[in-house]
Amino acid sequence: MYEAGSEQINCNGALIELPSLQVVKPAPKMPTDANIDWLLHIYFTRRQFDRCRRLIARELNRHLNAEYLYFVQGLIDREAGNHIEALRNLQRAAELNSKNIENFKEIGRTLYLMGRYNQALSVFRDAEQQSPRPDHEIFHYLGELLYRSAATQPQLEAARQQQKEAREYFERAVQTGKKQESYIRLAELYRKEKEYQKAIDVLEACLHLTPENVEVLTEISVLYLKINETQRAFDRLAEIVNFAGNCEPKGLLALGAILQSRNDVDGALSKYSQIADAEPEIAELWNNIGLCFFKKQKFIVAISSLRKSIWLSPLNYNALYNLSLIYIASEQYASAFHTLAAAINLRKDNAECYMLLGLCLRKLDDMENAFVALERACSLASGNMRHPLVFLNFALFCFETGRLALATEHYNRFMSHAQDLLLPTEYKFQATKLKSLLRISTHSQGILGDGDDSMRAGEADAANRDVLQDELPLEVNAVVSTGN
Repeated sequence: MYEAGSEQINCNGALIELPSLQVVKPAPKMPTDANIDWLLHIYFTRRQFDRCRRLIARELNRHLNAEYLYFVQGLIDREAGNHIEALRNLQRAAELNSKNIENFKEIGRTLYLMGRYNQALSVFRDAEQQSPRPDHEIFHYLGELLYRSAATQPQLEAARQQQKEAREYFERAVQTGKKQESYIRLAELYRKEKEYQKAIDVLEACLHLTPENVEVLTEISVLYLKINETQRAFDRLAEIVNFAGNCEPKGLLALGAILQSRNDVDGALSKYSQIADAEPEIAELWNNIGLCFFKKQKFIVAISSLRKSIWLSPLNYNALYNLSLIYIASEQYASAFHTLAAAINLRKDNAECYMLLGLCLRKLDDMENAFVALERACSLASGNMRHPLVFLNFALFCFETGRLALATEHYNRFMSHAQDLLLPTEYKFQATKLKSLLRISTHSQGILGDGDDSMRAGEADAANRDVLQDELPLEVNAVVSTGN
């Protein structure tokens, strides 16, 4: 009740004072058994947590639906960082109604935030069993927990099984809901399994939810680079520039890699310099910068950049491999040997590394170990159409050391592997030269007697000094846009 202030008005030249008014506003009365869940929900969605707490404290002992009160109190405690109390309240809500899946979902989320991943996985599995319909949130968290468990699993077979199960749950989450995180995780798993096209398809579908998501567009462009679709990658990065004005470091790294693949070294370096100003501690950045300076024949700067990349990421195979190439190009064979040894420790099945190791050992006059390394490279490259130069280098080495039969065998293997590939002219020239020398040597061997073996070996050595005056390293891996 309140009293309005008195007011005077002018009526025909006379002031008249109006009487005061008393207005009565009775407070609304709610029945004691009224359901105030709607009011609690409004306060919670507005994040008016203090009002929520007062309302819960007032209604908890007399309210008919105590389950919802405990549920909201648990969510508020979790928002405040009090996970223990949140878990207690959510468990009370679950005890009051064991058929409500939302209670178990929130218990599982709370355990996940607390780092109790095994308990959270058990709760979400129970929720999946009790849920009357497919629930994309349950599927997402099951996939997340299994993916995390696979990453810490010491047994390889068990880790693969858990990762496969995680992928299946993420696929079900994508099919039943529109949760962006599910799309991103599923694409990450596809990328890890090197199924790049499937990862692209998933992220393209994710763009329907968030058409201007810079992170998703950047990841798509990086995946296009993985399958050598540089123009599509460039188009996606151009979209980012159109509506965002600039790319994030990952996008700039991909854009620089595209320019680098097109031999626009200065353009690539300009993009890399922008990243270096903002985030200089990126190993792949210095790897690509080193390759740019290698292209410019500036070996000292290139070596310095690649060594910084290795310092930032000691287990970066690409940086080790590229650094060994630069050491070979600058005739630092001992340094190249040590760098290649480190790279081989990371990838023991890589034929290119063993080939380069053999060339280094040859330059260091260790012919016996050079033969072993090149032979190992050929055994690893067998059946792989990507490495025909391994056979050519071994054929050249065998011819140099007088092993004519092996030289002919591996020359023929090179020709069978390289006939459908576009190789640089210098490689074809060396192969043609070796072919002619093999014919000459074979012809001389047929004419000369057995007592002239030393002469034939001497002729072979003299011929090979011309053939092997330049090594035949593989093309440099210039595109390492965002790591593995």
